[in-house]
Amino acid sequence: MNDRFPQQCIYPGCDRPVVPHPLGGPPSAFCDLETHHALSAHQERQRLAATEEPDVGRQPASEEEIKS
Repeated sequence: MNDRFPQQCIYPGCDRPVVPHPLGGPPSAFCDLETHHALSAHQERQRLAATEEPDVGRQPASEEEIKS
C-alpha cells in the first residue's frame, strides 16, 4: 500500500485496517464498518471535542482577586 494513503481507519478510536478499493484504486480512509464514514467521523470528533474541558491556560484565582 502506498504511504500517501492511511492504512488504518481514520474514525476516532478505530484501529481496524482500511478497506481496499474493489477496482484497484486508492483505498478508502475507513474500515469495513458501515458506521465508519466521513460524516460519522466528523460528528464523533465534534462530540469528543465538546466533552473535553476547555484549557484556558489561566491559574486559579487567588484569594485577593476574589475579594476585589
